[in-house]
Amino acid sequence: DWWFASTAIPLLAATLGPLANVLSIAALVTYWRETVFVGGQFVGDFDGVPFRDPGWCYWLNVASLILGFVGNFFLLMNFTQRVRYIIALPMTIFLWYAATALLIGITASMNIYAPPVRPYETYTQGFWYAIIAACLYLICSMILMINMLGYFLGHYPDTFTLTDAQRTLILQTMLFFIWLAGGAAVFSRIETDHGQSGWAFVDALYFCDVTILTVGFGDLYPTNDLGRGLVFPFSVGGIIMLGLVISSLHKFMAQLGEENIVQKHAERIRSRTIDRTVRNSVELRRKQSNRFLSRISISRPIGAPMQPHPIPTHSLTHRLRQAASLNPATRTRKPKLIVLREERDRFNAMRKIQHSTTQFKRWWALTLSLTSFSLLWCLGAIVFWRAEKGPQDMTYFQALYFCYVSLLTIGYGDLSPKSNAGRCFFVVWSLVAVPTMTILISDMGDTVVAAFKRATFTLADFTVLP
Repeated sequence: DWWFASTAIPLLAATLGPLANVLSIAALVTYWRETVFVGGQFVGDFDGVPFRDPGWCYWLNVASLILGFVGNFFLLMNFTQRVRYIIALPMTIFLWYAATALLIGITASMNIYAPPVRPYETYTQGFWYAIIAACLYLICSMILMINMLGYFLGHYPDTFTLTDAQRTLILQTMLFFIWLAGGAAVFSRIETDHGQSGWAFVDALYFCDVTILTVGFGDLYPTNDLGRGLVFPFSVGGIIMLGLVISSLHKFMAQLGEENIVQKHAERIRSRTIDRTVRNSVELRRKQSNRFLSRISISRPIGAPMQPHPIPTHSLTHRLRQAASLNPATRTRKPKLIVLREERDRFNAMRKIQHSTTQFKRWWALTLSLTSFSLLWCLGAIVFWRAEKGPQDMTYFQALYFCYVSLLTIGYGDLSPKSNAGRCFFVVWSLVAVPTMTILISDMGDTVVAAFKRATFTLADFTVLP
């Protein structure tokens, strides 16, 4: 019953931890406030002029980043079994809680003691990245505490029993975020030194995100030949890494479902089949009599005394007729009995169970991925609707449209994030939502697409290919 806490939670923390580190870097290297009243007129969030933060904000931000990296290091040592579980995991939880406390403290203090003067000033993307990083550190710490609770309750040992594929997923995720953050640093330097307008690290991070995910809104693009040439290897390497991460994640989710959900479903079907199975006429008559007697006991009024003596044959016949004529609302429906007289009958019953399990496995995976896609689509649209309502007067329907074309990586470019909060949220949301959409398409290939293919072949048999 604790399979999610023992396996899925450590992998989830190992995935979100490096992402929180990348966002914490973005919060450190970017000023948190900017002036949007430039030259006697108001400008957009991306055209504002940033100004320096207080010294206490910067150094506490440095401390939170160090704590986050050290906590991620202890988690990695825990996975590789270089440091004991009882030492490494509490250190990770404590350090990530400390990083969360520092980020929450400096963002709250900034808002209280040195807030931007509205409407002439506003918060930059660095401030919003700090808030999101604090949320991710907090989530990782809380779910790892659930993992420790399962260990103290004795549900699993003090080691992460991960397969080679799961360890590979952790390594691929870390390399992907290193590739993303490293590419953002390089593109930021190139566009600042040789570009037309210059990019901050957060702008380059957004550009790298939409490039690797093949969304391509067109609001940011390289403005010099050096940046255009670097897009070739960076995009190919990023897409390959992202594909490996999605493939490993899909295999991991399928493996968890196979071991903990599909097998239990198959066991329930086998148990029901065994309860309904008879091999000869004697067992058939006995089970039918037991079912009729159970109906009679159900129809007996509450508090009525049980028969102390055996029921005569004529009385039993009368009671059986009475049970058969009961109101359908007062009797329970039971499945029909299965007669397995020969080996072929048992083989067919086994094949039927296997087929039912296979169908359940496919439709369960599709239901899970479809639910995840729907939640990310609708909830993400709510956030974009609120964040972009001021800069571009976005409605909720437009937010749904924007999320949809982003999830499908269409990227028309007619709508794109125009606020600092919207752009920061898009980077985090897209890194979760787009892979979810890819997994959904893969699951549809085993169910909906396969059914459509069979229907096409059936139609062809009656029309063009008899």
